[in-house]
This record gives sequence, C-alpha cells and structure tokens, in this order.
Amino acid sequence: MNEIDRRLFMKLAGVAGCALLVRPGLAFADDIENVSIAWMTDPVTWDPNQRLAPDPQTILKTVFDQPIDQAHDLTLQPGLLTEWTMADDAMSMHVKLRDDVTFSDGTPMTAEDFRYTYYERVANGDEIDLVVGFGAVSDIEVVSPTEAIMRFSKPFPTAPQWLSFSTSYIVSKAYAEKVGVKGLQTDPMGSGPYVLKEYKRDSRIVLTRRDDYWGELPSIKQLTFEIIPDPTARLAALESGTVDIATELSIRDVKRLKQSGNYNAVANPIARIIYVTIRADGTFADKNIRLAAHHAVDKKLLSKAFFGGDAVTIDVPTIPGMPSFPPDFHFDHDPEKAKELLAASGYSPDNPVSLDFATTNGQFPGDYDIARAIVTMWEKVGIKANLTVITEAQWYDLNASGKLPDASLFVWENGTGDPEIFAGNMFDADLPFSTYRTPEVTAMVKPLLKEPDYDKRIKGYEELNKYLINEGAMIPLLQAIQTIGYRKGIALTPWANGLIRPGAITSE
Repeated sequence: MNEIDRRLFMKLAGVAGCALLVRPGLAFADDIENVSIAWMTDPVTWDPNQRLAPDPQTILKTVFDQPIDQAHDLTLQPGLLTEWTMADDAMSMHVKLRDDVTFSDGTPMTAEDFRYTYYERVANGDEIDLVVGFGAVSDIEVVSPTEAIMRFSKPFPTAPQWLSFSTSYIVSKAYAEKVGVKGLQTDPMGSGPYVLKEYKRDSRIVLTRRDDYWGELPSIKQLTFEIIPDPTARLAALESGTVDIATELSIRDVKRLKQSGNYNAVANPIARIIYVTIRADGTFADKNIRLAAHHAVDKKLLSKAFFGGDAVTIDVPTIPGMPSFPPDFHFDHDPEKAKELLAASGYSPDNPVSLDFATTNGQFPGDYDIARAIVTMWEKVGIKANLTVITEAQWYDLNASGKLPDASLFVWENGTGDPEIFAGNMFDADLPFSTYRTPEVTAMVKPLLKEPDYDKRIKGYEELNKYLINEGAMIPLLQAIQTIGYRKGIALTPWANGLIRPGAITSE
C-alpha cells in the first residue's frame, strides 16, 4: 500500500491543544530566544538506539529524527521516510527516503544510514534496544541513495509502528564508525532540529537550533532542560521563574496552578498504563487468588485519590480509543466476589493468603502510595501483601532471574498505541517484560506477532486482552496522565505519546 493505513490512525480520548506559558516581560517575535524545562531524568546514554526509559525520549527527539513521525494524536505520518509499502505477506517493506536531509555535521542522510541503523547495528551484536523491535530484519537492500527494501525473516506487519517508536532514530553510519559505540553514548550527532551545546550530567542540557534543519524550524532558538528529579523542586523552579515549564507535577499542584490565575497547567492522558504484574507460579498459581486480587481493587478510588479523578480506569492492557480495546468488556470491582473466590481456596480476612508485592517509589507520580492503597484493599478481602520497594532496573534483574515477587506495580509505555507493543510485548515469553508465562498465553501471542492481516490481528489481540483478564494474568489499573505546569505567554499542544515537542511550543 502506498497510502498510510488509516485504520491505524486511532485517537486518544481527551487529547487536545492547550494553552501554555512563559516568563512575564519576555518579548516574542517569530522566534523565542529560550525556553527552559524542568525535566525528571537525564538520558541514560546519548546513543539513541540503546535501551532507554520513556522519559528521555523528548530530549533525544530534539537531536535525532525517526523514519516515521507521529502527530499529537499518534497518527503516523512521514518523517525521514516519504513512503513505505508493506508487502501483502508482511515479509518485506519498500521505503523511500527524503533527499534533502543532512546530519548536523553537514553530511547527507542516505539509505546506507538507514541500513546501518536497522540492520548492521543489530547484526553486529551492538547492545541496543533496536534488537527487540528489529530482530526480524534479515537484510536491507539499498536500491538507491533514497530507496531501500527491508526484508524480514518472519512476517513483521508492525514495522511502520516500530519505525516511529522509542529508540528508532537514524544514526549516521560514517559518524558511528568514526567515533565508535562509546562516542555515540557521549557525543550525539543526528539529523534533528537541535545540536547539543552544553551538557552537565544529571544537571543541565542546553540545545541550540539548527537553522539548516531540513524540516519545519521550531520557534525556540535555545532549549534548556534542567534535570530535577524531585517533583516538589520542579514546582519550586517553575514558581520562582527559574524555568518556564515543569513536568510530572502532582495533580494537586496542577489544580492549584490553574486556580492561581498566574500559571496554566494540563493533565494530558497519554499512551501509558499503570498495572499490577502477576506471576503464573507461586501464590498466584491459584486462579481464585489471581481473580480475587483484581476484584478487590477499587480503581475509581485510586483515580480520585491520586489523580483527582482525571485518570481513566482500564480493565484491559490498552487504553480507550486504541486498536484492540474492547468497549463492552468490564471487570467489576467486587470485594464480596473476591472474598467468595478466596473462601473457595480456604482463605478469608481472618485467615489471609500471604504474597510478596513490589513497587517503585518515584518512578511515576504516586507509585508508592498507589501500592500502599492496593495493599489495604487486598487486606480487607483476605490477602496479606508484604510490600517492598525496588527500582525499575531491579525489576528487570529480578524478572530475568525468576525472583520477581508474586505481584509488582509497574508502568508500561507504548507511544504507538498498537496492541503488539501493549499485550504482545507484555506477554511474549521471549522478551524481558513477561511475568505471566503459560503455554496457553504463548500459543495465543506468537501467531499474532506475525499475522499480516490487519483485521485478523486486531481481532486476535482483542480476544487475547479479554482472555488475559478472565485468567487473572494481570491487573490493569489506570491510563497514565502526564502533568505539565507552565507560565502564560506561549501555547503548546501536548502529544499523546507523552513527548513535549519544541515545534508544538509557540508564542501565544
């Protein structure tokens, strides 16, 4: 197909353009001299293809470009690629690249850079996250400087989504071979609209605009990220005038900023979910206990208590408006049903079943407090949870070694909205994210990962989503919310994937 598949252009409910901020007295013409953002975390590495948490993507996308871009509502649109045509059997995809793109060192981008990024780096065994998405690429044939054919070892129907997602940034082959892997990690050089001017790890990132950028120039000439992990400190930086924008504030502070009249703020629903992972063995080998744990959780109360009621409750591993979301499927909050299920297995509030429960603290707004609330809800029906705090890195290490607790509070980011990168990756036993592994789930997931027919694939994921919940394989809780506080004077359109795009910030 030469035209982008319109069925993938699904919109997030509630996403809309919102007014934003700036320092009083700052004069604007067509250009904005500087915008400063209080951000949560520094990039782990400047190599844009390495394993990364979701948060640094906003920073990386200022320096690098992706083959396929997204509108604010996740609509796929041309980026470095002008066209992409998937074969009917999804075993190959023909792509055409722009002929006017240069990297910031002045060298032109060609199909050789595309091949290097999505085939050679993976084949060379570089420790990069692209292996997860592009391991199926068996070769990329360079037809011309602006044309290539991706070939796959198995059907790869979601290649377009992966080319717009996470670590899928094109790097310069010549530059990568010149500086090596370590050079890519410390000295970024991409085709994006900004270049790195100043960098102090875990403190400050200063970027300057490339006036020779191939695409539409952002209005911001200099963009500064102040790395401030603590949300209270980010708020203080905003209110003191140190920064123009502060991200991931508490819902309470967002509402207060709105009411003050001096600032604006937005709670932006994004393509990220908060959920409880479940193991298929140990305590949760008993289906009654798995289902009871889900029935016991009052998700509406969690939303009200920690997100002011703004977080949408979810019952499946996706969000409203996305493909594979079954609109008529519900899983009830029913403490009495939870007690009945536990009683059938010999447990009660007076004789509770014990299990281990892990959570992060500060990985996303309210994580530790949400976990504590769930512990209290479980206790009322007959589940005694021993809560421990771990880091995100520990979560992966524990899961890889088979030592992850029975349950854990986790957040899942999927900037494409596609069900493969929700349930497909969550329950693919060959990936490091799966906690509930059974032959039945594997038998459902594996065929969907290579199903070339779009309608059959989406229908299959819809059935998988319902099966997972009815089996008690996970406990979906809430659609995550990105909170942004800002001064008045400029306008911003929030992105459904949680990115703050410099091109979306303009004078009001």
